[in-house]
Amino acid sequence: MSPVPPLPKVDAPASATPRSDGAAASRWKRLTSLPLRSGFALAVLGVAVWAIWRAVRDTSPTQILTALASIPTWGRLSALALTAASYACLASTEVILVRAMGPKVSGLRSALTSAASFAASNSLGFSLASQGAVRLRGYGPAGLTHGQIARLTLVVSLAVTLSGIVTAGLTLAIAPLVFAHALGRPVLIIGALALALMTPAALWFLAFRRSRPAWLGGGTAAPPSGKTRAIALGVGLGDWLTSGAALFVLVPHPTLSGLAVFLVVFVLGSLISAASGVPGGIGVFEAIVISLTPLVAQTHETAAALLVYRLIYSLGPAALAVALFTALKTAARLRKRGAP
Repeated sequence: MSPVPPLPKVDAPASATPRSDGAAASRWKRLTSLPLRSGFALAVLGVAVWAIWRAVRDTSPTQILTALASIPTWGRLSALALTAASYACLASTEVILVRAMGPKVSGLRSALTSAASFAASNSLGFSLASQGAVRLRGYGPAGLTHGQIARLTLVVSLAVTLSGIVTAGLTLAIAPLVFAHALGRPVLIIGALALALMTPAALWFLAFRRSRPAWLGGGTAAPPSGKTRAIALGVGLGDWLTSGAALFVLVPHPTLSGLAVFLVVFVLGSLISAASGVPGGIGVFEAIVISLTPLVAQTHETAAALLVYRLIYSLGPAALAVALFTALKTAARLRKRGAP
């Protein structure tokens, strides 16, 4: 993006609103909205804590510890492998969208930045803010502007959210009889719900058919092809399947029919916890999963699986991302000191 030449100074008309007034109004809006968001997040967290207490009140700590010890080694290793596959899918989605938006960034930089940004949001929450902060560090040295990084963060988040909704719809469509039996609803209602959840996928293929809109970077470059968008959506579906399966393999006796029910609950819990504003969705995600999976596993078994999953899927990648950024920063400093 070429710099815009500075405008000549002119006297503002008396009727014009001073720039400081607009800035003050913007600051006031942020200050007043912060208590509202914080209050909403605290209220949601309070409801989640109550739901968890209600679900586990008849469960002893000994039962949860026994369930933790009984998780087999193959289950933990499978969760690690599926976690790696999930982050690989997220990174691939970002590489595809970065290329579609036009910035000339290496695939390796996009992949590493994506993995680090999602690791941060999965651990800290505040998805757009935490992901944007990490992407500023990752893409800033590559020459991307703040506006380009903000648009990229928004587009990637929308793509991941859309693929989650479609994943739930496809799961309902593939196994309608399983859900009809589990929910006690007619198959036709399950099919209608599946269709409603898959409908938003059409927006992914109908959007920016002729040119890229301003919020996607603008410009005159050709829009991404239908094949590119289909690949991006498919990779997003892979992310939700592998991330959900990473938790499911930690539950005793996982089955394909159980995975279908579990995956829909997993998507629902992930989307609601992300929208709650609670850091990392802690408590909200657990409350939804524990409350809605009694047919898949017992409460203490699900609670134990959630504890291990948090360590493997959220805290583990976040620790690796911090270590990677620290190592890269240290290496850059050493190169700078050693330069003549």
